[in-house]
Amino acid sequence: MITTLFRLSIFFLFFTIIFSCDKDENNSNNPPNPQEIYGCTNEDALNFNLEATIDDGSCIILGCTDESATNYNPEATDDDNSCEYSIAYILNGTWDIILLDYETEIDLSAFSELAGGLPLGNEEISGQAQDAGTWTLNSENYSYTSDLDFATEEFTLATFIPVPSIPFNYSNTGTWELTNNETDLILTDENTGEQSEYEIISISENNAFVVGTIQVSQDIMGFNFDLELDVQMQLLKQ
Repeated sequence: MITTLFRLSIFFLFFTIIFSCDKDENNSNNPPNPQEIYGCTNEDALNFNLEATIDDGSCIILGCTDESATNYNPEATDDDNSCEYSIAYILNGTWDIILLDYETEIDLSAFSELAGGLPLGNEEISGQAQDAGTWTLNSENYSYTSDLDFATEEFTLATFIPVPSIPFNYSNTGTWELTNNETDLILTDENTGEQSEYEIISISENNAFVVGTIQVSQDIMGFNFDLELDVQMQLLKQ
């Protein structure tokens, strides 16, 4: 009986040793995988994780997310208000002419008879008007509509003949373009081919200040005048 137990013990010990060696050999042939770490793997992100091995989509990249902007960043996940736009893009839309300073010269020799034979010549007309009309500019096909609608301040002819306010109501359509690094705006009348040129002094998303010259035909006291109107315009986008 003792001999049988002894033999069984020896057999069990031998089997255990063999199995243990086998297991160690398998472990040495199949080392464990390194630990997987989830996180942001984009080096440009604010929360870049140097130790991350698998990107989990958590990256935060600041930049301009508006595709219409000149500095659009397709990788940006969060807009940082850094978007910049072309002048043409900003001009697109309808603008109210909320304040207009104007100045022009009129040849009044035609009024000499009405003035009792006084020798009238060029007369300067200048002043300021509020809510003087609208501009509508389309940046897709570069077309425009201009509606100039205001009345001049009263003025005096030959230093003593009072002239009442003259209404200006002039509309035209055509095409527009930007030149000189987008600082100059040129409107070309589609009917007459005449051009009105403006310098953009300042512009933002909703406000603009421009100075320039408008070519207009205007009826004054029954006489038609072709005028070159020097203007300064404060614009507000609708």
